[in-house]
Amino acid sequence: MNRSLRRRLTLGVLGPALLVLAGILVAYRIAERVVGDAYDASLLNLAEGTANHVRLIDGQLALAFPDEAEQLLRTDRVDRIFFRVRSDAGQWIAGDRGLPPPEPPDGEGGASFYEVIYRDVAVRGVRIHRIHEGQGFFVTVAETRHKRAQALEWLLFGFGAVLIFASLAVFWIVRFVIPTSLRPLRQLEQTLAARGADDLSAIDPAGVPREVRGVVGALNAMFARRDAAGAAQRDFLQNAAHELRTPLAALQVQIERLGPSPSADEVARLSERVQRTTRLANQLLSLARVDAMGQWAGGDTPVALDALIDEQVEEWLRRADARGIDLGIERDPACVPGEPTLLRELLSNLVDNALKYAPAGGRVSVRCRTDAERVRIEVEDNGPGIPPEWREKAFERFARMPGSAVPGSGLGLAIVREIVRAHGGQVMLDTSSAGGGLLVRVSLPAVVIA
Repeated sequence: MNRSLRRRLTLGVLGPALLVLAGILVAYRIAERVVGDAYDASLLNLAEGTANHVRLIDGQLALAFPDEAEQLLRTDRVDRIFFRVRSDAGQWIAGDRGLPPPEPPDGEGGASFYEVIYRDVAVRGVRIHRIHEGQGFFVTVAETRHKRAQALEWLLFGFGAVLIFASLAVFWIVRFVIPTSLRPLRQLEQTLAARGADDLSAIDPAGVPREVRGVVGALNAMFARRDAAGAAQRDFLQNAAHELRTPLAALQVQIERLGPSPSADEVARLSERVQRTTRLANQLLSLARVDAMGQWAGGDTPVALDALIDEQVEEWLRRADARGIDLGIERDPACVPGEPTLLRELLSNLVDNALKYAPAGGRVSVRCRTDAERVRIEVEDNGPGIPPEWREKAFERFARMPGSAVPGSGLGLAIVREIVRAHGGQVMLDTSSAGGGLLVRVSLPAVVIA
């Protein structure tokens, strides 16, 4: 489920806040235990100090405590202190007679802490057993719990204050910090929403947080690509309109000059111009189609290039025979993933260019070979060729080499490169070994058929 960025940030803050709350509760429990242990240690020290004053006088145990010492024992600014000393036989020796609980008859070692109600107040006490000159006795010391309660109240107040401030901090983050931090994103959203469809100007990255500048940079790059694509499309349409206007105007003139009984020569010239115009329109449509397709994503559906060659070989031979061109074709079974119409147009443009620029009585060779990973297409002629310094420019749309006497639109190699790129291949121009003409090499990924 998609969640808003604000909700994600809020949940991201609340999670650690709950951990802080749990940590505060654990820390309070630990502090409570530490406070209790400290006061218990104080009680035990009082009991030990009292036991150290027990003496054996005339064969009887007695507490050698002056009155001032007993008053000092019982002195506390907050709590009331009680104590009692009894022998193992249960004989009261000193202190508060009724201080609970009664001592066990058999004696016990170590210190034993307890909590009871004494004189209508809650007390916590400790009882220890000692032996002096062969006679055992118990010392019990207890105190009311006011100091403990006050200490725990202060602890609770301190941890409560921490919790309140932490809650206020979370509230401040959720209510103010997160919305303020997200405000540049909202402003970016409003800026983009207010733009017109043709506004592809770059967004100023200075007005957005550093973490969002990567997104803004990607948007600006996309805007630049779209702007360049739009400019290329506008140029394409302008050039296409210009290229179509000339042959259409010539057709119109020829049609107007036709008499009621046109000669065979006039019909032939008119037919040739119609064919050129149709070819140009088809090339423009092919360019539009490959531009719209972009990178081929049709999967591994194989297209048999040898079958596409066989479909067109009769037309190629007819054109070659008309000019006395020796057309040689070598093709292996070859399959590539792609779009059949565009691949057919690729082959057609390669051979069309070769037949157009090869001289009368010249030679054109078409080769289609395959290996484990690539399909390689080569079309070679012995025409005028293309100088090395002009070969990259020859791939541009409507590019015509200066001084060329062969009519054309300058779209053939541009279409070839776009179709090859769309199918993940490469194309390069080289000098033919047969008379210094042009050699076009195309490499496409092959479909491996098991």
